[in-house]
Amino acid sequence: MDFNIFTLVGEIIVLIAIILIFLISITFILGNYTLNNDKLMFPQLLLLALNLTYQPTKNIMKFFKCDELFVDRVSINLRNRLNINSFKKLNAKDLIVILPHCLRAKNCPAKLGSSGLSCIKCGKCSVGIFEEICERKGIGIYIVPGSTFIKRVIKQRPFKGVICVACPVDLNQALMFLSNYITQGVYLLNDGCINTRVNENEVIYLLNTVKPTTNYTPEIVNA
Repeated sequence: MDFNIFTLVGEIIVLIAIILIFLISITFILGNYTLNNDKLMFPQLLLLALNLTYQPTKNIMKFFKCDELFVDRVSINLRNRLNINSFKKLNAKDLIVILPHCLRAKNCPAKLGSSGLSCIKCGKCSVGIFEEICERKGIGIYIVPGSTFIKRVIKQRPFKGVICVACPVDLNQALMFLSNYITQGVYLLNDGCINTRVNENEVIYLLNTVKPTTNYTPEIVNA
């Protein structure tokens, strides 16, 4: 009897290991394909594999001294592409933007409040440009110092879509947390606690896309 129980447990462990190896293989193969091709292949299967094997896959990448952010980039890219058509149908009033406080300039004069930093559009960083466009279109914008503030934001204003900006790891986790909403993620070009950078044009493109569509540029905003 004991032998049969141990045999069954062993078979279950082997089965779980096989499934895990299969899903990790899916992550590598389909993930690489997704990053290098315009067409998506089995996107829902890849999304399932990413969700179930996130940490094991990252551990494997770290062990072989490969790019640990591969999984995060694949997940962000996939979620963006799955959501983009629905995102373009959103009205500006149904959208919010969540920016990391590390985008601010080193000598940023903004003060931290219950909803994050209150940008005064001093012109020392790109946040002021995003702030101005959001004000003109009626989009909610929040500059937050951490993920705990995202939970506060959700309670403050009803919305259907979100643009998130963060480093790849934090951005991927934020998009997973906000998976019930229509999301678009843009990751930072460099890491750090201050003076980080983001592709301004990429964020502005997304802001322009929601209805009513606009054609704002940094030059138009600063004029």
